[in-house]
Amino acid sequence: MAVFTGTTIEEAKEKARVQLKPTVNQTIEFTVFQQPRHGFLGIGRRQAQVDAVIKDKEITMPSLEEKDEQPAKESEQKPTSLNSAEDELDPAEIKRRQQANLKKVQATSKELIKYLTTVFKELGIAVEPRIINLEAHDLKIDLQTEENGRVIGKYGRRINAMEQLSNIFMDYHGAAKVNVELDASNYRERRQEAVHNMAQKAAMEVVASGKAVFMDPMPARERKQIHHELENNHHVKTYSHGREPYRSIVIAPKD
Repeated sequence: MAVFTGTTIEEAKEKARVQLKPTVNQTIEFTVFQQPRHGFLGIGRRQAQVDAVIKDKEITMPSLEEKDEQPAKESEQKPTSLNSAEDELDPAEIKRRQQANLKKVQATSKELIKYLTTVFKELGIAVEPRIINLEAHDLKIDLQTEENGRVIGKYGRRINAMEQLSNIFMDYHGAAKVNVELDASNYRERRQEAVHNMAQKAAMEVVASGKAVFMDPMPARERKQIHHELENNHHVKTYSHGREPYRSIVIAPKD
């Protein structure tokens, strides 16, 4: 068995062909061990890996007596009962899993702190990330710095991008379904008030003009806030539009 690597599957296969040099009576059988991944800002980047084995070509003669194969019958599976006692998790097992997940979050969050420090250092910004709150599915980190404006970025774009990156980091390193929130100088609290004012102003504009208002792209947290604040408004409706990271809110007149 020989393993070959490359930036793509085809590149790894070509390296195998060049090195193994099969004859006209031989063929190479490939098995993909690992799909390539470009990663995101250095996270998750990996090369393609294929296993290559040289085999002699087999010449088979069709049999005259060979009959068409009948499709194999699919094995009938009995539906499992949703109420079966075996399917129910024991409370002790649930607690054990929660504790294991919490330990994983604690360990991965320490690595995230190092990663954020390094990324901001590469941007020329001195930042000291500190964990404010840590639970099994929630992690809040305060980015303490003398350069809050650069950390937050215009309209919060940099801190939001770093927050999205942090969620990807946690998920990639095995701490799945953890909601990471980054804050700096109470920006999130101030932003929440600003989003509230924008939602109310936009709703008034929709009612006055009778036309929909397309808001700027914003993170899921802020979109959820606007949906919640205007859900009881009898004159307007809200819905999300576009794809991440450019997904935004549309506020339109109710039919």
